Amino acid sequence: MPKEKKRLSKSAKAALKTLTESKLLASAKAGHAAGEEFKSTVVTPRTNTTALKPRPDKKRG
Repeated sequence: MPKEKKRLSKSAKAALKTLTESKLLASAKAGHAAGEEFKSTVVTPRTNTTALKPRPDKKRG
């Protein structure tokens, strides 16, 4: 008869979680760094030249 698997302790679960998060972060950073080669370094100006004004308050009632 096969032995039952033991449940992971809290510290083991935390270690497993940090390990998977670090792998996700590493893969995300690697994917992000690969896309930078296509980005242009020249900053393009905005197309609209009007001032950025706040929206007026709505009339209520």
